[in-house]
Amino acid sequence: MTESRSNSPVRSWDPQPATLPRRDYYLLPLISLSTILLIFGVSEFLTRVIWAEQKTASCTIIDPIAGDHFKPNCTVRTKNAEGPWTTYQYNECGYRSVTSCGPKPPGSIRIAILGSSVSQGLYVPYEQTYFARTSAELSRSCNRPVDVQNLGVPGSSPIYAYRRVQEALALQPDVVLYLLAPFDLEQRIDPKELAARNAPARKDAPAKRAVQLTLSPMKRLEGTLVESRTVLVAQHFLFQNRDTFLRMYMLYGDKADFLRQPFTPAWQQRFADLDLIIGDMADRLRAVGVPLVVIPVPSRAQAALLSSPQLPANIDPFAFGHQIEAIAAKHGADSVDLMRPFSNIPNSQNFFYVVDGHVTPEGQKVIAQILSQRLLDGSVPAFARCAPQQSLAREH
Repeated sequence: MTESRSNSPVRSWDPQPATLPRRDYYLLPLISLSTILLIFGVSEFLTRVIWAEQKTASCTIIDPIAGDHFKPNCTVRTKNAEGPWTTYQYNECGYRSVTSCGPKPPGSIRIAILGSSVSQGLYVPYEQTYFARTSAELSRSCNRPVDVQNLGVPGSSPIYAYRRVQEALALQPDVVLYLLAPFDLEQRIDPKELAARNAPARKDAPAKRAVQLTLSPMKRLEGTLVESRTVLVAQHFLFQNRDTFLRMYMLYGDKADFLRQPFTPAWQQRFADLDLIIGDMADRLRAVGVPLVVIPVPSRAQAALLSSPQLPANIDPFAFGHQIEAIAAKHGADSVDLMRPFSNIPNSQNFFYVVDGHVTPEGQKVIAQILSQRLLDGSVPAFARCAPQQSLAREH
């Protein structure tokens, strides 16, 4: 059998490099960018539907001297993306309280609260706030009504809280509570405002002018991303991991320096300013026999550090609270330590909205338990004869 051989020459395949048409160098990036924008747009639409948010200031009265406050008898409904729908009802004085701000009812005990959003119980339904829970618990323990008038306003700096002391005293309170979180001190108080804290000059509001800002495309894109619901949702899930959240949070400079020891000059100045304000606040209240209780409220970062297995040498989650407590003690005011009880609760960072950072309803419950116990320990005369409920002592 003869094997047949082909005499055809074998050609080696040597392809030439393919080149794209010139138009493809423009079309392909545009298609890729369009695809990304389409995916982002769909994601943004879905997250805005599922993670609904509605913020409004329709009840807010802007006052650059006394600080913002709320319209009397105003009601507004809002929601942050991570929390429940919340209805805010303000009484005839514009306070977030279900009771009247009129003359204190005979036989009752009245608490006045100063501060910012953490004092107001922002993004938490009224009945689940720390002050509503505290009022209910103290009323049971004292066997008489304990009324709470909450003067807290989101964004209220210490200087504005101080300027409302006289307003609080007009309510004839038996005790004044002043809550402070780290973000309340982030904005440095204007030295001129601090110097004039007892006699602020009334200034005419500047005439509104139409200002047109021209932003670069990159700045507009950055702003869109920062405000996007898609990014918020991504952060919400990403920051549920404690280590990832702390690693990202500690990249902040001045914002996170309240955790670092020793305090930076900027934070030392903030505490010095607060020292002046709390000193004057305590003096004015003491002159009429009303005790002041200062309450440093921890941040989510502080709570997360409590459950961290190992802290860097220069990080102290207790430092902020200790500094506030020391300032209060210096001026004869009481304070409430929330950090120590928080440190005994595993994963106490879950008491805060992950991205927003405010205290959740569950966290408000814990604060109410700690605050009620502190007020019932005999240090505040109005509650000296009240008997703590046994159920309160058993929780947490």
